[in-house]
Order: sequence, then C-alpha cells, then structure tokens
Amino acid sequence: MMAMVHRSDHNVHLITKSMMYSFLDRLVNLGLPRTRDFQGGTPNSFNQQGNYSIGISDQTVFPEINFDAVGQPRGMDVSITTTANSDQEAQRLLSLMGMPFREGGGGAAGQHRKKKSKAGRIDSKSKGRNRRL
Repeated sequence: MMAMVHRSDHNVHLITKSMMYSFLDRLVNLGLPRTRDFQGGTPNSFNQQGNYSIGISDQTVFPEINFDAVGQPRGMDVSITTTANSDQEAQRLLSLMGMPFREGGGGAAGQHRKKKSKAGRIDSKSKGRNRRL
C-alpha cells in the first residue's frame, strides 16, 4: 500500500512503507477528525481498482503544520493505492485501519450511482435511461 499526496501548491509526494502507515495513522486519527464538517469518507471515491482518494480542504488540521508559516490555507488530495482486488476489499481494508466511511454514502464501494426518478425513488432498472416509476 502507498499514499500519494497532491497539495494545492502543485507539489506531489509519494509516501511508502513505514512513512505511509505513519501518515495514514495521522490522517485517520488527527487530520480527518479535525476537518470541519467531515462526516466520513464516501465509498464512491474508489476507482474500481481498489484505490481510494479523499480531499482535505485545509492542511492545517495536522498539528505539525504551523499556520503562521503556511500563510494561507491550502488543501490536499490523498490517493491511497492498495493491493486489494476490488473496491469492496479495499474499503474493508481501510475500515480495519480506522478510515471512517459515511453510513449510506451511496452504496457499497464499487457500485455505480443509481439514477433518481419521480418522487426521489431509485430506479435501478433504468441503466442510464430516464424511466419514470
């Protein structure tokens, strides 16, 4: 497993091995809980190959970042590459490592979003066509 961090200043950092586990621990236990309005990651952020991406709007949620030295708030995108064979396996792996996922966040990982039809009901048979129930 490895994590790739894309910062808003266009720097990209590849984190592997023990540094990756340390970063993931800090992300899950410090960064995400301190992120304003964070209610868990969405299962829809898997890429159908067992990899997960999550965005953080302000990197100062990490205590080691000095707000005065940063100047202005900057965000980052974190891409986590796993060895899982499916999105479901990857979600289970990350859940066991402490990654919080939203309840009812659009279905299990790897499922495509379903179209809403009349009265807000889900029409799972439409397969991309706008059918009314």
